[in-house]
Amino acid sequence: MLINNASQARRERAARDAERARTLADRRETFELAHLQDLHAELSELLLVAEDNINQWCAWHRLSSRTPTRRRTAEDLARQLGEIRAVADELERITNEHREKINRLAGLVIPDRLRTRVINAHMQYEQLSEILVEDGPDAAQNALPSAIAKLHGVQREVADRIREIYVAHEPEMITSTARRSTVARRPSIVARHRRSAP
Repeated sequence: MLINNASQARRERAARDAERARTLADRRETFELAHLQDLHAELSELLLVAEDNINQWCAWHRLSSRTPTRRRTAEDLARQLGEIRAVADELERITNEHREKINRLAGLVIPDRLRTRVINAHMQYEQLSEILVEDGPDAAQNALPSAIAKLHGVQREVADRIREIYVAHEPEMITSTARRSTVARRPSIVARHRRSAP
């Protein structure tokens, strides 16, 4: 009896430990999933303006190096520079907002490898501003496609990780859905039995 009681206690303790570990893992994945969804949204928003932002600044740098001519007076240049600068400033403001959020979200609970990839893609895009100032607009635009491709790549990886978490919990979701469906059908089944009863 003592041996049986001790074995039962060990089994119960092991079951409690396993349940606690599973609960902690579920909470961690729920927390991770929420941040991954936010990160994916911010990457998507950044990609809407990232290319236009760099191209607009390249246009401003090219025009600012031009000298006035008869066809394009100093007043015309100043007006065009002001228009381009206004658009560039707004694009940069939006871009910086998304970049700051991406930088913050990348530091939270996501896999280390994915975090490194996001940070590297973020830094490569960030360096375009330095390339533009140091090497000129042509160099910045040549480096732009690679930086945008990197951002698209990490966006896909974040989406893949989101799918992994959903797939891992899919059997539970299917089971709970089937259970709700069965419960919903029960009244009609009972009603049919009642109607068919003599």
